[in-house]
Amino acid sequence: MTHSRSGGHLLSTGSVPAADSLDYWRQGISEAFVPLHADAGGGEFHGRMRVDDLGAMLVSRVDADAHRVRRTPALISRSERGRYKLGLQLHGSCLLVQNGRETVLRPGDFALYDTDRPYTLAFGEPTSMAVFMFPRQRLGLPGEHVLARRIGLDEEPGSLLSPLFLRLVKDAGRRATAAAPLASATLDLLSALLTEQLADRAPAVPHDALVLRAKAFIDEHLADPGLCPDVVATALHISTRYLQKLFAGEGATVSAWIRSRRLEHCRRELAGPQALGKPVSAVGAAWGLPDAAHFSRSFKAAYGLSPREFRAQALAG
Repeated sequence: MTHSRSGGHLLSTGSVPAADSLDYWRQGISEAFVPLHADAGGGEFHGRMRVDDLGAMLVSRVDADAHRVRRTPALISRSERGRYKLGLQLHGSCLLVQNGRETVLRPGDFALYDTDRPYTLAFGEPTSMAVFMFPRQRLGLPGEHVLARRIGLDEEPGSLLSPLFLRLVKDAGRRATAAAPLASATLDLLSALLTEQLADRAPAVPHDALVLRAKAFIDEHLADPGLCPDVVATALHISTRYLQKLFAGEGATVSAWIRSRRLEHCRRELAGPQALGKPVSAVGAAWGLPDAAHFSRSFKAAYGLSPREFRAQALAG
């Protein structure tokens, strides 16, 4: 991959012998995005791609012959995690397969897909696609409900966002620094519109019922150190932003609730006979607080004593 004079990265199979073109393409797209397999029919393969970095977003335009790219579990396990890609079809068509869902994209259509899950993009003809990659947490959406769904110009998100994504492709190569704020604003709008769309499609659930379900899920998974607001929101099929809004009505943040429930379970265990002979750090780790120093500080902030002091006082009493 070469650098252009304006700072972007260019990849063209015209720079290598025809026999090496597909391998060159596979290596180039894997370096630009995430590791991918690529295959095509026999004969010479032609492809050209430009990639520009706009802060948290990579913006690219891909023009290529008919081919197929695949993201497999083996490739996922060996690479960086936590990215969404959004494909906007410019010319030709594409079949996107992910999460048990198939969707066909035609010019003006776009769809999200997750680089942490296997996917296939099949281009049955020479095609052009704009591809945008950014951190998944930037949207804060429940993943399985937004993946591999066609969003067209006949829908409000598509009619509002497609022109902005096209603008990003055009501006990235000419004035990337000026385009970076537009990229951030476009992601904010994408998040807001998709959150609204998901809420419209979801069956109505009373706020109180959602809070109870969230708290029940948290209690069932306290021992998992990876438990966090994003995990809870995904389990409830709502956005992280909406989950935080629900807990704000309870006078707490989601993270604070998780922490308080963990500490309460630790307090109960330390006060009982089952904690005798068990390292204090092991009690914290058993309830999702594996960092002993952090556990001790949090416990003392909540109860006025360190875990060790609390256990000694409880046993003495």
